[in-house]
Amino acid sequence: MSVVSRTILGVLALTPALAAAQMPAAGPLKHDPKPTAATISSQDLMTRLYIFADDSMQGRATSTPGHDKGVEYIAAELRKLGLKPMGENGTFFQTVPLVRRAMDPASTLTVDGQTLAFGTDFLYQAINGGSTKFDNAAVVWGGQLGDTTNVVSDIAGKFVLLRPPMGAMNQRALMAQLGRYAGAAGIGLVLPFPAIPPAQARAALTPRVTLPGAPMMPGLPGGIIQLTAGSAVRLLGVPLDSARFGMAGKVVSGDIRMKDEAAPSRNVVAMLEGRDKALKGQIVSVGGHSDHVGVANAGVDHDSLKAVNWALNKFTVDNGKPAAGPTRDSIVKAVVAALKSSGRRDSIRNGADDDGSGSMAVLEIAESFAKAKQKPKRSVLFLWYTGEEIGLLGSRYYTDNPTVSRDSVIANLNIDMLGRGRADDMKLGGDTFVQLVGSRRLSTQLGDLVEAVNGKRKAKLTFDYSFDADGHPENIYCRSDHYNWARYGIPVTFFTTGLHGDYHQVTDEPQYIDYPHFASLTQFIADVLGELANGKDRPVVDKAKPDPNGVCRQ
Repeated sequence: MSVVSRTILGVLALTPALAAAQMPAAGPLKHDPKPTAATISSQDLMTRLYIFADDSMQGRATSTPGHDKGVEYIAAELRKLGLKPMGENGTFFQTVPLVRRAMDPASTLTVDGQTLAFGTDFLYQAINGGSTKFDNAAVVWGGQLGDTTNVVSDIAGKFVLLRPPMGAMNQRALMAQLGRYAGAAGIGLVLPFPAIPPAQARAALTPRVTLPGAPMMPGLPGGIIQLTAGSAVRLLGVPLDSARFGMAGKVVSGDIRMKDEAAPSRNVVAMLEGRDKALKGQIVSVGGHSDHVGVANAGVDHDSLKAVNWALNKFTVDNGKPAAGPTRDSIVKAVVAALKSSGRRDSIRNGADDDGSGSMAVLEIAESFAKAKQKPKRSVLFLWYTGEEIGLLGSRYYTDNPTVSRDSVIANLNIDMLGRGRADDMKLGGDTFVQLVGSRRLSTQLGDLVEAVNGKRKAKLTFDYSFDADGHPENIYCRSDHYNWARYGIPVTFFTTGLHGDYHQVTDEPQYIDYPHFASLTQFIADVLGELANGKDRPVVDKAKPDPNGVCRQ
């Protein structure tokens, strides 16, 4: 029997009566909160997460009322615990001065005196500070972005035209490739379709929340100009198939302007001061991000989508690669045919696992430490960052503008997506599964300490280091908030149970979290934090420190 046939037969069993036999049992849609206690427990985490990932938070998108409501909940809990506010003006909040940035449709791009039309001939992706302006820049054909064997060397003041990379690239990987073209007046990418889809043109004009000010990579233009093939030919003067690497094209001028309006958001910061006079000036930081991705443009049938996500993810787990093409279509059709609509329309991407789980784990750890009979020797800094989903913005701002001495921070523990990791979520998943990233990238001692804490457990965890491998395509080391500490040479460990089928979907809800596993991992991270806060020495940094303003490379 083919893999596809076996998968379809499996998902056909997903009728309402048999769903529980196929998918992990789900919890209730709503949960009555219970008083929390000093002990880290499934019940406490469940209480907290059902509050934090409730529909009333509207998916906690950065710079929205829903996110504001989420961070107010965290701050209210910190007040109850009596922790020290480490924000501004005696509060738990650090304002992050984000802006809502949109392109000015009056922006222009001209070649040979002829003006190209935004949304028809070109688009613009602001990635490095926003606006881009250049006059009479000579066009040069740079071949394919990501081709390390052919890189134009003489690019100062020129407009470099490139084909897009062969595979998908996240923003940080893209910036790493674009870094080769520092000094260029402009960078253009040829779009892989003859005309710009209207939806993509509308998206280019949709405001995006970001940090203002200095570019991420000085020397690069403020963004990328995306051109249709026809527009690229106008810039080069020859058909693209005839273009030779390094050849000169025509002369182009551009005035691409962005409009900003204030859209502030808030980090949450609290401190538990250490008891040892000699060590309390040293700090261990632990954090997670409080934001998520908000509300989808249209509602879907929640239960049908959940079944589809589960079936597609199961195919990936069973076969080591995602279903694609006809295989994917067959699975989706089988699931949809097997399920009747539940009538539960859903558009809120609650972010229970991403990163409600990390945020509530940090809060549960904070309660455990605050209510302990004896405080740790070193101080502990608890953080909840905004803007992770739109570029690690809150953690970048905090580490650039810390409310404690940055040199006093001996290590950072980061928690992002800690609530899943079952066998049906991923290949190595199970009751003891956790992924670790970065624990030995700056300090061998920190990695050894994490292993030693696990060695003391009765039920030892199974560590998966595969996503920490150099050059891993997911680039996880560069994709969560720990990296903004690591770029300053501060040792980090990232704890996660990994990506799954409900990632960034409306189906990432509290009822699908594995609470016993979640509680076990939260306790483990608390134990690691305790070892760092009470150990004799701070972890030695014995690896090369990165450039704080450079591009992360895993």
